[in-house]
Amino acid sequence: RLQPGRSSRYVRRHHDAEYGHQRGEINFWIPLTDRGLTQTTLWVESREGADDDHPLAVTLGEIAAFHGSVCRHHVPANASEHMRASLDFRVGIEGYFDPTWQMRGTKEDHRRRCVRL
Repeated sequence: RLQPGRSSRYVRRHHDAEYGHQRGEINFWIPLTDRGLTQTTLWVESREGADDDHPLAVTLGEIAAFHGSVCRHHVPANASEHMRASLDFRVGIEGYFDPTWQMRGTKEDHRRRCVRL
């Protein structure tokens, strides 16, 4: 994800279930720019319904995992002159992920792929 510098654009507070993701998915988030440059990062609830969003103190070379389908998260506007870049993906955990699950009426349905490791 790219977030231009000196921008009022932001990612609103949400949980991924609003977009068709199920409880059996875990989010992984990797910063690709130093948050010292942009002074912004991903903010996440500590647990479902806690309403205690906190900034992830993840540095370059690290990865954060969180339960984004139920924990609300957001990214504030980037007021710096530097572009913020990050990579995120979700993993379905065997025993918790239902490959036949579908949610009608979501804002966007995502294709699901299975990767055997």
